Amino acid sequence: MKERLGMNIVMRKAKVGDIAGLDKVMQVISDGPGDREKMALLIENILRDENKYLLVAVNEDNGEIAGSLLGVAFEDICGDCRPILLVENVAVLDKYQGYGIGRRMFDEIEQWGRRRNCHYEMLVSGLERTGAHRFYKKIGFMEVKGFKKYF
Repeated sequence: MKERLGMNIVMRKAKVGDIAGLDKVMQVISDGPGDREKMALLIENILRDENKYLLVAVNEDNGEIAGSLLGVAFEDICGDCRPILLVENVAVLDKYQGYGIGRRMFDEIEQWGRRRNCHYEMLVSGLERTGAHRFYKKIGFMEVKGFKKYF
């Protein structure tokens, strides 16, 4: 892990005012800018839902959003019926990769999931994101078979 002096990264819930920075971060994993009006509505909805956590990693030295992820705790009717933590939209700006920000984001969302008594955590990652896959394995994820169908 690289060390960058003077970089003060804090983890917090996203706010509507973070849209420009969030949109920039989401372009790491998508094909261009998002619909910022819809993003604002969704962030407001997420903030009202105790089972969702839109996390941002912010460089307090310059106010830039360095990374983000979305955690959703959802019900499971199997076994002891503990919820499952789904993690989506994981992204860190290229210039911030390798400084432990992704690991810190996962530490934060996993603490949140444990407080909700989640049984396990899962995520889906694009086949071509091999660097991300190495990172996920390094922080304890195991690769399992999954399926995805677009509507």
